[in-house]
Amino acid sequence: MKRLFPALFVLATLAIAQGCKKSPPVITNIPPPRTDTVSKPDTTTPPVETILYVSRIEEDYEQSNPHIVRRSRDFSFFYDGSKRLVQVGIRNYGGILFDTATCRLTYDGDNKKPSMVIAPNRVVSGYGGTLYYDTTWFAYNSSGRIVYDSSVQHAPGQFPAIETRPLTRSYSYPDNMRTFISWRGIARTGGEVEALRSDTINASGGRIGTLKSTFAYPTSLGLTGNYAKMEAVTYTSYINPLSKLNISGTIYALIYTPVTEEVVGNSVHKAVYNSNILPYYLDFYSPAIPSQFYLGGFTSSDFLIAAMYDAFDIQITAGTVKPEYPSRISVGATTALDDRVVYRYYY
Repeated sequence: MKRLFPALFVLATLAIAQGCKKSPPVITNIPPPRTDTVSKPDTTTPPVETILYVSRIEEDYEQSNPHIVRRSRDFSFFYDGSKRLVQVGIRNYGGILFDTATCRLTYDGDNKKPSMVIAPNRVVSGYGGTLYYDTTWFAYNSSGRIVYDSSVQHAPGQFPAIETRPLTRSYSYPDNMRTFISWRGIARTGGEVEALRSDTINASGGRIGTLKSTFAYPTSLGLTGNYAKMEAVTYTSYINPLSKLNISGTIYALIYTPVTEEVVGNSVHKAVYNSNILPYYLDFYSPAIPSQFYLGGFTSSDFLIAAMYDAFDIQITAGTVKPEYPSRISVGATTALDDRVVYRYYY
């Protein structure tokens, strides 16, 4: 990094007094300065935070042994004149998930929250094959909080057939600290609409104290009723740029589907995947980035899966334009061994 050492230049003009020239007059009646206005702060214009809207996030997977860094995903964010998110471009690498897709958001009038989101389905849209999109409609209360949404989502059926199934979420806010979310839909081919998931969030000022997400449908392990708990969150003073977006405030992402197993960006945690996890963390909820939190999976009988929580740790590199925003975060977790997921932010 270059360091600039400003040079000090002093200009001196030497006046040689000569007897043939007159000295300048001396002014003695200068009024003293007004002490009632000097050094007083301007209280009429309060300071306003300058928000840095994220334009791009690049995600890498950093494998420890052997040490290999692979690009995983890119997210590109596009805004209208009111700084409302209107498109998110998603690029996947590795030849497994879909290659590229675009999430599109629409609004009613001047509303800041989207009325409809058309998002790519990351599960059934295979690499090089058909790209499937799901549509979700939203309803809000007078405070701008989501109270209900309804989706038609593609679900894997008997390939190559792709089913479409309804999915609804209902939100309630009994007080300033708690949020309840109830999910309903069809869990399996030929099934009826039933409870799929429930979330209980305890948060103060948007900062999660505890989060419990119960999955009522069969998981990849063939179990029912598993739940995930996120707790013991330690926050830093770094601003989470995703929390500044007009689509923030959900514990799952609105930019792709399905998200029925996702908790703060991670759908590969113990409640759905009883093995070494992947330390993904894409958080649209928390106003600040944590330095650590614990995410554990439990059975329906309240037994801690694998007898341990995953301790997530987040290493943050400050931005250059505004150091309270991150330029890079590196996320690890206990059973991810020494592998990490790295996110780079561009504004």
